[in-house]
Amino acid sequence: MDRVPYLFPDGARLGADNLVLRAKAKRHRVDRYAGPLSIKTVLSGRVTWLVRGRELVVDPSSFLVVSSGEEYSMNIEAETPVETCCAFFAPGFVERVAGDLVSPDLTDQAPPSVPYLSALHRNSAVGVKNAVQTLASRCFEALEPSGYEEAFVVLAAELLRVYQTVREQADRVPAARESTRRELFRRLLIGREYLHSHSSGSVSLAATARAACLSPFHFHRGFTNAFEQTPHTYLTNLRLDQARARIEAGSPVLAASLEAGFSNPSAFARLFRSRFGELPGAVRRKFARSG
Repeated sequence: MDRVPYLFPDGARLGADNLVLRAKAKRHRVDRYAGPLSIKTVLSGRVTWLVRGRELVVDPSSFLVVSSGEEYSMNIEAETPVETCCAFFAPGFVERVAGDLVSPDLTDQAPPSVPYLSALHRNSAVGVKNAVQTLASRCFEALEPSGYEEAFVVLAAELLRVYQTVREQADRVPAARESTRRELFRRLLIGREYLHSHSSGSVSLAATARAACLSPFHFHRGFTNAFEQTPHTYLTNLRLDQARARIEAGSPVLAASLEAGFSNPSAFARLFRSRFGELPGAVRRKFARSG
């Protein structure tokens, strides 16, 4: 590693406490580690985590949730430093927050389980992104644990809101039997992960459907029902999010658009303005002034 990972708070134990691991490196490797429930975010660059035999690409426009006990690997080999911030939950912490949310009157009941949580998500769930970035800044500045503990409660609540959205998406999958619906949704998530991993290159509906082990028709119909947008619209919005993240980080507009997979600058500017309400050049100037 180019920089020793910064663990916060000092003295916290991985697998026993809530903690944050923030690091910046050109090279780093993790082999088949099975840890606690965690959220993987990337502050700059791109990192590929290997989970369940699939390569899941995370950048500033997305985040990855890995369940407790689930093995994962990652290998950073980059020309410029990649910065990551990962939040690790103490055992049962998120489940206890879930119990508090469904039982506000303090009655004693078993915390509910939270299946379907382990997945790659877009940062359209702004609450999770903001909560992790708050923890990242606390980690960097070594701020006092009282605020950090509150930030973890907020992060858990935001993660459960994402979970509720995922459950609603699964319920929209067109299938008569519950077991069929679960299997189809699992395959749709694989297809969505494929879009993330190949977002900067040429992506076809046939290739994405093949990765999900579905026909193009069934994949398109299921994806559109579950996520309320077509695969093409999802991919376009994903690329726009990635381009904006690069522009905010200081990348030139043309370079950001090309790296995100857009080949036509004028079409990119038009789509960008339609999605964000301002032109990419205005975003770059705004963030350049703010540093």
